[in-house]
Amino acid sequence: MTESNVMNDTLPESLRILCFGDSLTAGYTSYGWEWYPYADHLRVALQHMLSTSDIEVDVAGLSGDQVQGSYLPRIEAKCANTEPPYDWIVVMGGTNDLAWGQQPDTIYEGLKKVWKVALDTGANVLALNVLEAEGSGDRENSKRNSLNKMIANHHQERCYSFDLYSAIRYTGIDKDLRKKLWDDGLHLTSEGYKVMGDVIAVRMFELLKMTQQPKNIGPIRD
Repeated sequence: MTESNVMNDTLPESLRILCFGDSLTAGYTSYGWEWYPYADHLRVALQHMLSTSDIEVDVAGLSGDQVQGSYLPRIEAKCANTEPPYDWIVVMGGTNDLAWGQQPDTIYEGLKKVWKVALDTGANVLALNVLEAEGSGDRENSKRNSLNKMIANHHQERCYSFDLYSAIRYTGIDKDLRKKLWDDGLHLTSEGYKVMGDVIAVRMFELLKMTQQPKNIGPIRD
């Protein structure tokens, strides 16, 4: 059997994914007149990579929500009312918390609770870090970098991270690319969300090859 055949045998034939977060997950752009969830492009990219059309991606993004807001009850409700369970839950949070002055360690503790709810369903978790924002000063950048470091350094079975901050930069790129990707200095354009979905798909494909885990049948109960 060739290496490619071995890989195809170990990759899943179907996936159920939940993309959970705030307005960046919902796909907010054009001041709320248009919505382009990155989940749409995540699904298309994974279908191509896995050579299957049996991929379902749900979106649970709430504009303005904070990890210290309704993240926990929202994820609890979403996981409790979903059957069959999700194989992967992609969590993005912290942008609004930082904007409202929450401390990185407080946000991180809240994220851990959200991740635990997802993990307790038997799902894998992909934790995204926080993107840049226009006009951030040294203090804001320091807090964001601190939170992103906590997310990257978190170690827990079936919980993985992705450095979205480095994949989609606001600073350090030319103005034409910034205009193409960024809508208002905080949210992305439709093209930006497409890139977001594509880069997350690449990371998830890497993890699928690495973990080779069976289909999630839900939590084990006594």
